[in-house]
Amino acid sequence: MFSNIKRLLFLLRTKGIKWTYNYIHFITFYDTKNPFLIKLLQWLEPYPSYIEIEPTTRCSLKCIMCEHTYWNESGRDMTFEEFKNIIDQFPKLKWIGLTGIGQSHLNKDFIKMLEYVKLKGVYVELYDDFNLINERISERLIDLGVERIFTSFDAATKETYEKIRVGGKFERVINNVKKFDKLKKEKEAYFPELCFHYIIMKENLHEVIKYLELLHSLELDVTFVQFTRMLHNFEEVKDLFVEVPEELIAETEEKARELGIKIMWNLDVPQKKPPINKCTAWSMPFIFATGHVIPCCAGNEAKRREFQKATSLGNVFEQSFKDIWYGEKYREFRKKIRKGEVPPPCTDCPLFATK
Repeated sequence: MFSNIKRLLFLLRTKGIKWTYNYIHFITFYDTKNPFLIKLLQWLEPYPSYIEIEPTTRCSLKCIMCEHTYWNESGRDMTFEEFKNIIDQFPKLKWIGLTGIGQSHLNKDFIKMLEYVKLKGVYVELYDDFNLINERISERLIDLGVERIFTSFDAATKETYEKIRVGGKFERVINNVKKFDKLKKEKEAYFPELCFHYIIMKENLHEVIKYLELLHSLELDVTFVQFTRMLHNFEEVKDLFVEVPEELIAETEEKARELGIKIMWNLDVPQKKPPINKCTAWSMPFIFATGHVIPCCAGNEAKRREFQKATSLGNVFEQSFKDIWYGEKYREFRKKIRKGEVPPPCTDCPLFATK
């Protein structure tokens, strides 16, 4: 209790009242397990305060578990003007995730996009493989006060990492992360919080414990580590798919306590899924680089991009988001969720029971 109050006072002092309110709003309502809050969201259907936007679908890596590696479509960057037009439609935006199926820093306007949302006091969360985040980019991210960056890093050894993230360099990522951490400490900056994201598959299941030991040895200021089982097992990756044994979960949690590292398990890890009427992820729409609006990010990585576009709820490059949100397709979608029925866009959801 005391630590929470202390953190709240710290955030008020460093970020101000508006930002702290936005943060409290997000952690209270998004992904809540509180039955009353879930019902309240379903009843009110509030205009979104949290969104995710995909800045680009270009990527220099060929990660073996990623749908992008098996796509045929050409890469596309969202322009700054397209991005700005979307953001301006969310006057009460509190949180934004700026990661999609691509490397955000390949978009020449990405830093400009970050600057624009930071001017509005919005909480920004990123996922990045850290192959492209050099010292110059690190300094800009720190100076902007981006709140949280997840390092997508899925192995404890060079051999396993470079087998999984083809085109990536193990040593380069380690060096970039260490430089980022060093620069942050030199600037005495609390933000961005540095987190790590480990996608578990057959290729790296055996390195989970060793991974925690590696992070501990690097002496980084790590906020927490998130472990995620592969979200989807489409044809090209089905041999990589693996359930996480309960004994490994227990062993990992014990090692994390021993090393003083906070860890989290993504919602997809437990094999038993809750009913879809418990979902609140629909309150955070995901907008493709092409403008298509899907309910959330959970359907990504199923290698069903054309299906996602076909079952999207609209396109922000063709109509306003307000018209999409209050339109018939979105209203029917939310009605089905509320009744415990699975709408077409949620067919591939790995987080809730859809069968």
